[in-house]
Amino acid sequence: MNLRLLHRRLAVLMSLAGLIGFAGGAGFEPISAVLAAGALVTALYWHPDPRLSLRLERLWLPLAAILVVRALFHVFLIRDDVVIPVVDLLLLLLAAEALRSLDAPNDMRLYALSFALILASTAYRPGVLFLVAFVSYIVLATLALMVGLVRRKAERHGVREVPLGRGVVATTGVLSGVILLIAMAIFVSFPRVSQGWAGRGEVLATSIAGFSDQISIGEHGSTIRGNPEIVLRVEFLSGVPDDIGGLRWRGRSYDHFDGVRWTRSGGIPPSGGPTQWYQERWSGEVIEQRIYASPLDVRVLFALHPALGFDAESGIQPLFDNAGDFIYWGSAAPVYKVLSPASPPPPDTLRAARRGYAPADRFFLQIPRLDPRIVALADSLTAGLDNRYDQAVAIESYLRTFEYTRDLPATAAETSLEHFLFERRAGHCEYFSTAMVVLLRSVGIQARNVNGFLGGQWSQFGDYLVVTQNEAHSWVEVWFPGYGWVTFDPTPPGSASTETFAAWFWPGRILFDGLQHRWNKWVLDYSVENQIGIFAGLFDEREPEAAGGTSASSRDVRGYWGVALLVLLVAAGVSWARSDRTRSSPTTAMYLQLRTACARAGLAVAPGLTPLALAQRVRHERGAAGPPAKRVVDIYLRARYGRERLGDSDLREMREALKATRRRLRERR
Repeated sequence: MNLRLLHRRLAVLMSLAGLIGFAGGAGFEPISAVLAAGALVTALYWHPDPRLSLRLERLWLPLAAILVVRALFHVFLIRDDVVIPVVDLLLLLLAAEALRSLDAPNDMRLYALSFALILASTAYRPGVLFLVAFVSYIVLATLALMVGLVRRKAERHGVREVPLGRGVVATTGVLSGVILLIAMAIFVSFPRVSQGWAGRGEVLATSIAGFSDQISIGEHGSTIRGNPEIVLRVEFLSGVPDDIGGLRWRGRSYDHFDGVRWTRSGGIPPSGGPTQWYQERWSGEVIEQRIYASPLDVRVLFALHPALGFDAESGIQPLFDNAGDFIYWGSAAPVYKVLSPASPPPPDTLRAARRGYAPADRFFLQIPRLDPRIVALADSLTAGLDNRYDQAVAIESYLRTFEYTRDLPATAAETSLEHFLFERRAGHCEYFSTAMVVLLRSVGIQARNVNGFLGGQWSQFGDYLVVTQNEAHSWVEVWFPGYGWVTFDPTPPGSASTETFAAWFWPGRILFDGLQHRWNKWVLDYSVENQIGIFAGLFDEREPEAAGGTSASSRDVRGYWGVALLVLLVAAGVSWARSDRTRSSPTTAMYLQLRTACARAGLAVAPGLTPLALAQRVRHERGAAGPPAKRVVDIYLRARYGRERLGDSDLREMREALKATRRRLRERR
């Protein structure tokens, strides 16, 4: 292949890699992205002649001027994100340079523009797609630099064609891979000076059908659609619980009901149980969670109830409000550890909880004007029961005989709580939680509505729980004196928020999210703690049980194998490089001997003198030595660049021609 064409194609592929890398971090305006990609793909196969290239420049310059004015407008007048307008200008310049003639010496401009595109993507929070594009960019850049150097040397010495075998290209690509591995080792071992970088690419995940800052039963006339947006990734540091499908990731609580919508009252007095109750009177075992949360439009810290305390690992500040909910301040994506009891108090102890401190009745016994049938239903369900635990279980069991459906009521008149309880007897989780709270409050039991997420899907690749908006759920918390808020869920099991919307999920989504999670954890959010953990795992000589079980042992083994593989690759590369420098074929050795003999005979043999130029010089200055020297050069070129397999007769002929050349050079001298 022509060196100019090969070099231009490699530079254009570098630009395409930069385009993909930026898309993985910040995205693009569709029009500019499509036009730039189309121009770069065209540049792989079509190159204008110099005259047409000059005409195209007259088109590029006005367009570039318009984009410059647009960028200045965003900087000084709108004062918003200027990166995208500047990147659009960058894409135009890339397209203009890629569509120039092959004779144009613009390789350095293509390098700089494509690198600027990669650099711009780091202003955002790039994902796994950026990783793929960056690795491709490094490999392509190594090849382009090698081919560009050969091209310039060949043009300087007047050589039109220099065949590059596949082995040379493949070896250069492998070399770039070894460089990447070495860079990875340096990244892991070099001390970190910052952490918790949020980047400019974080986008708030708003609620389609999922968690929101309200609970309402007023919607009608449609069906609840799925939303596969991932909101939580949960690692269990103390061991994976048995029933991960039944874990409730509590978000917010609501005390005021107006007949349609649940809201949070202002000025509510402290209404959460003391942490000491949950530590001493609930289960002695705890579940330690590390939660990677996506930034929602509601600043809530999710956790298993009750949360004994939060330890923020990113740039956020957890806050505990009067209702007992956790919120946070800060611009970073929430990453935190939290401890929660493994199970609530046993039923017998809750049955005995009759008197003691209770939150304000005007908040947690409030109900709007209701149909008298609702109060009568509550009285009938709890008749003969003398404690709030059995009363709550009776109401919960009754509601679980209803039907769960994602189909909303047909009309506004059918959205009422009365219609749900006495006519339709079917609805989504917010109907069930609303009905239970209202029925409990009707018999004097403090209760509140809570929303969050239920369950999740286990990622085998990342060893963590994936929680999406599809798992959004509502349930109930009931107050027990001396024990605090205890969870009840009246929604029929097996049909509510744990149901997966198959149409929204493609099979590889969880696998891709595992890749994305590891990228975020070990690259974007790589910190001093991560670094210490890696080296502690590599050099920890404790027994597997003492070091944390099988999972810790497997991580150690993977760490050892990774280091061993890196050492082997580096050693193989060094060994190959050393052996390649010292190895030469017989034809190459005899050609070098010819150059030495010519230099000793007084001929000017410069380092850049080509074999054919050397033979011509011998013929002009040492006439009799010219024919045998030409024969040595011809056989050498056949073997070196024609890649012919020479037999013993060819090597013997070359050896005799070299002897004849030496003899005639000495005779003339």
